[in-house]
Amino acid sequence: MNNLTAREKGFMYVITLLIIVVLGYFFGIRTLNNKYDEYRAELQSLQDRKAYLDQLRENNASMASEIEILKSSCSEIELSFIDRLETECLEQYVLKTFETAGCPYLTTISSGEIGMTAVTYPDGTTSPDNVVCMQIAVTYTSTDGYTIPQYNRTPDFTVAAPTPAVNTITDLSDQMGQGEYAKRKGYDEFISALKKINAENSSCIKVSSLTAAQTNGYMTLTATINFYGTSLRNRISVDDSKAPYTYWCGDTNVDTKGGFIGFPYVCDNEKSLWYGIVNIELDPIAPKPFAAYWANTLFVEQYNNAGSDIRTLIGFGSEAAEATPSVTPTPAAA
Repeated sequence: MNNLTAREKGFMYVITLLIIVVLGYFFGIRTLNNKYDEYRAELQSLQDRKAYLDQLRENNASMASEIEILKSSCSEIELSFIDRLETECLEQYVLKTFETAGCPYLTTISSGEIGMTAVTYPDGTTSPDNVVCMQIAVTYTSTDGYTIPQYNRTPDFTVAAPTPAVNTITDLSDQMGQGEYAKRKGYDEFISALKKINAENSSCIKVSSLTAAQTNGYMTLTATINFYGTSLRNRISVDDSKAPYTYWCGDTNVDTKGGFIGFPYVCDNEKSLWYGIVNIELDPIAPKPFAAYWANTLFVEQYNNAGSDIRTLIGFGSEAAEATPSVTPTPAAA
């Protein structure tokens, strides 16, 4: 190396420097270029991934919005039906509506489920969800425009009545077929109650039938009312309505210590709400569910005394004055 001339040494230095530059390029700059390309490719991949995820997030947000819209639509459909059909709630609602409308003379009430068509899927299987229908049937009577009516304890013939029962009967018997008792009430009130029920919830309460028949001078009025609900496996909505037919809103503080069922002809149990009331079977010849028992008995006796001539009894003949019975029926509290 020492024998080399200065020129040769300079040439060797240049060669060495070139070698170092070449090695630096191959092991440094070129490697960095390769890493740079890899990083650029990875960045592009991440950017594409981000764009996909952003699109997916937007799609998820849109789908979530659509799901909420569908849930709202499902809830609206669900709430268009009655959530729970409980017979006792439906019956007390119907009875209360008729009573409020001025039609209190109930003869019978019954309930039963109406079979509904099952929902069948395209594959032939049957849906576990279905519409249910409960039907309430009621029969009421009008008054006859002559006999004194009685609803519950009006007029009151119990031992606690403000006026002695005998006096009450005497006063009322003189009013048979006169004043307010000369008007036959019940039909208009019955129709009014049905209209109110039918308008209560037009999507799920329907009056399905109505009949009216003339019976012994009064009218027998019968109606059937359908209440529609659903039985759903996976219900979405929560029905928090307080409609009177969806929950019990009748009496809850009734004292039943004295009992209600099977009381005798004369109830002498002071704890009973029926204390002093007579459980009497009316004459089957002329049953009047709306009338006080004594008034019906009085009517039958007057009818018999009038020679079975109803025209004479109600004042269309000279014998009307003689139709008044000589014996006044004895009330429960006498």
